[in-house]
Amino acid sequence: MTGPAETPAHPTTTEDVPAAPGWVEGVVEAAFATLSCSGPGVTILRNAYLDCLAGATRTEDLDAAHDRCRQALLKALASKEKVRPDLLRAFETRLEALEAEITARI
Repeated sequence: MTGPAETPAHPTTTEDVPAAPGWVEGVVEAAFATLSCSGPGVTILRNAYLDCLAGATRTEDLDAAHDRCRQALLKALASKEKVRPDLLRAFETRLEALEAEITARI
């Protein structure tokens, strides 16, 4: 008899979780540095945005998924962190460029 019972399972050192490409975090961090706010709330929003980007799968429309991530982040920054509209517009432009680069590299 052959099969899984005869071959012991070996755990791996990698995790099966969505992850954004490594270079994305630095670009997002630089974009957040342009905002007039910081603190734990902003860190939570940044991490949620990165998680959202990582969760966008290739089986869905990446542009639509990225738009949802960005819009949720912008809404939260405006309502919770009271970021000025002019700063949000410039920030949004940076995020759009990042998202386009992610799509182009896939």
